Amino acid sequence: MSPFGVFDAARAAVRMIGRTAKVQAYEVALMASLAAMAPLHLVGGGPDPSCGPRSPVQAHTAPTTRPVLLVHGLGGTKSSWSLLAQALSARGLTVEAVTYTPIGTSVEQLADRLVVEVDRMLSRTGSDKVHLVGHSLGGVVIAQAIAGGRLNGLVDTVVTLASPFGGTPWAHLLPFGAIVRALREDSPLLRRLACAPVPDGVRWLAVTAALDMIVPGLRSVPAHTQAETVTVGGVGHNGMLLSREVVGRIVDALPA
Repeated sequence: MSPFGVFDAARAAVRMIGRTAKVQAYEVALMASLAAMAPLHLVGGGPDPSCGPRSPVQAHTAPTTRPVLLVHGLGGTKSSWSLLAQALSARGLTVEAVTYTPIGTSVEQLADRLVVEVDRMLSRTGSDKVHLVGHSLGGVVIAQAIAGGRLNGLVDTVVTLASPFGGTPWAHLLPFGAIVRALREDSPLLRRLACAPVPDGVRWLAVTAALDMIVPGLRSVPAHTQAETVTVGGVGHNGMLLSREVVGRIVDALPA
């Protein structure tokens, strides 16, 4: 990127920050408060000391419910999913979250890890299929895993929240790293995903936020026409994870 390009991008970023400062500050404060909520078991990425010993899967849930695997976004943590995890657990669903660091890796590598975790989760629970929920980058990772064909017949429902299938303008402000490059508009990875059909039998719900300035407009809508799309007002990119309307839609979308 030329010096002039960097300057223009920085100036655009300042304008975006000015428009969304109140929304983002509110979201950050709420996200911090989630740390005090019930712990969520994580898989991958090394142990999380706050989770304590891993609890065995209860046998009575395996034959009657399909488990849910959550994939956070760039910079996300287990706390990102606390509100949703509590709602799903209250409904009797087995819920786990994949954790990862985006440094020194790629979307393709994260997708490979997700495939492994799906296999492990199905083995642990005895279920035939899993539900996948991804926020932001997490939704792109899910899409890549499905496009690779290794999850055929193993996924019931996919829910993506503010996932940059059409890229994010912020990716141009950080000209380094495979993950960031993959999230730029019209990147080779996003072009491939746009051409990948949804496997038969998989329901896909894409949730977008009206105040999302990270993945604005229709950028969070997958290209495939089979996907259902819902836009939620009054929240931004991270606020979706704290919205009871969004949580309710996800709970309703995941059949047991």
